[in-house]
Amino acid sequence: MDYFEVENRRPYIVAGRQIDGSVTIDGTTYLVELKFTASQSDAPDIDSLLKKVNDKADNTMGLFLSMPGFSSVAISEASFSRSPLLLVDHSHIYMVLGGFFSFPDLVRRIRRHSSQEGKAYLPVNEFGGR
Repeated sequence: MDYFEVENRRPYIVAGRQIDGSVTIDGTTYLVELKFTASQSDAPDIDSLLKKVNDKADNTMGLFLSMPGFSSVAISEASFSRSPLLLVDHSHIYMVLGGFFSFPDLVRRIRRHSSQEGKAYLPVNEFGGR
């Protein structure tokens, strides 16, 4: 985040709940959940981040980075009307580290997709049009 000059906060605990960090992009603060596990993130992981986000101010969203990706159930659970969650996996991070786009641009693109389609996850191979 420092590389992209994104305002950020390192891991912290609030009311006994671990927050892996936060970033602020375009005036919105995203609570960050990081999963570096062998298995995909599933519905309980989504529920946990959603609880943390819903306990914060209105302009707070959640950014869930799961390196192995997400189960179809997790994607479905995160994709609902006015969902405050965005889902990112290893392929998104690869594109950022490869210089195809910046991290803030990644977040903006997925958020736009969520606003237009009501889906929290946008696979890299569907980034096509703006």
